Amino acid sequence: MAHFHMHLRMGAVLRPDIDGMELPDLDAVMQVIRIAATDAEMCPILSFDRYEVTDDIGRLLAIVPLTHLCSALH
Repeated sequence: MAHFHMHLRMGAVLRPDIDGMELPDLDAVMQVIRIAATDAEMCPILSFDRYEVTDDIGRLLAIVPLTHLCSALH
């Protein structure tokens, strides 16, 4: 298993995912992000542009725009 961090980007501001999560691969990360995006849609206070997924040493592995997730969820 690998350790992934799913940071939230809000414009120029990054809300870091300090703890991260042990998951088998990027597909599993995407499942977690889809669930989180569904929860965020129900809470209008949360507003962010995208998720930025990194590994434990900070390498950027994926950028997942919220607009992409919203389209996929509907």
